[in-house]
Amino acid sequence: MLSFDRTGFIFLIKFVALFACLVFLTKIGADFMFSPSERSGNAISAGEANISSQNKNRMAMVAAVLNAPDPVIKLGFVGDIMLDRRVKKSIMENGGGDYRFPFWRAANILQKYDILFGNLEGPISAGGEDQGSAYSFRMDPQSAEAIKFAGFDIVSLANNHISDWGREATADTINYLDKARIAYVGAGSNPYSPKIVNISDTKLAFLAFTNVGAKRGDIAFISKNDDPILESEIKKAKTDADIVIVYFHFGTEYQLEPGADEVELAHKAIDFGADLVVGSHPHTIEKIEKYKEKYIAYSLGNFVFDQDFAPLTMQGMLLEARLENKTIIGVTGKTVKINQYFQAEIEE
Repeated sequence: MLSFDRTGFIFLIKFVALFACLVFLTKIGADFMFSPSERSGNAISAGEANISSQNKNRMAMVAAVLNAPDPVIKLGFVGDIMLDRRVKKSIMENGGGDYRFPFWRAANILQKYDILFGNLEGPISAGGEDQGSAYSFRMDPQSAEAIKFAGFDIVSLANNHISDWGREATADTINYLDKARIAYVGAGSNPYSPKIVNISDTKLAFLAFTNVGAKRGDIAFISKNDDPILESEIKKAKTDADIVIVYFHFGTEYQLEPGADEVELAHKAIDFGADLVVGSHPHTIEKIEKYKEKYIAYSLGNFVFDQDFAPLTMQGMLLEARLENKTIIGVTGKTVKINQYFQAEIEE
């Protein structure tokens, strides 16, 4: 795993600043101390007023140090989220029908991120028509609020399962996400357009594409011949944002290394101006690479899924990206384990 952490350094700076403040203010306080024999009427009153004023200033200065905004923006990314099939059965049997159940053991960590992103592996709908996929997913409408509870701010719909129940179910998904105040990217009336998110003075652009599944007009599908589309969308996003993050649903299932096509596509995204590339679809964790000083996480594996036929598919990665001064200063991968009840558990 690649990791570069400046958060501890920032904490050290704050601590040193706080210590210096306390030493300085203690010395100031000492200048107003005098013995009882030296105190008389007006002197006492004036001295106490000065001490009271100094105490207020001292507390204000300490509070300013402690409450100074953290200059580091933290983004979290996870892989595939699927709340159907045996995950749904576990929710009913073990979670009392509460769709937040798969996230109960991870939410306290996930909710701390400034932005949390995941791949929604299928539609959220009670309607639509099964398109006949060998593995067809459709999640209960309650799933949207559960995903919001977990801390997710934005999800990708650019994958091979969003179309499992047709256009009606895809449209339902967007409506449920809107009601839950979750942004989405990679599908809809303008599937190739970025989602722009503002944090402090930093603008982030999220783009999502899939090269897996059938090509459909309301999904951001790209093929090997679609370089002009990829280049155009990334460059347009770069003009509107400080940081461009590209998500790809690509690769071969159950592989531990990206294929040559995935490496080529991820490198092109960086060449076109992306600052970070994140992938999923293999249902396994693949490597993090640094290319031209930018990071690529080829596959984050599963986050909530029911593929308990192998240990490798019952785990994933929580990718943390740290931004400072409108630059990605490092990434860290944390292991996610999916327990026997199909709940995500994050190892710290």
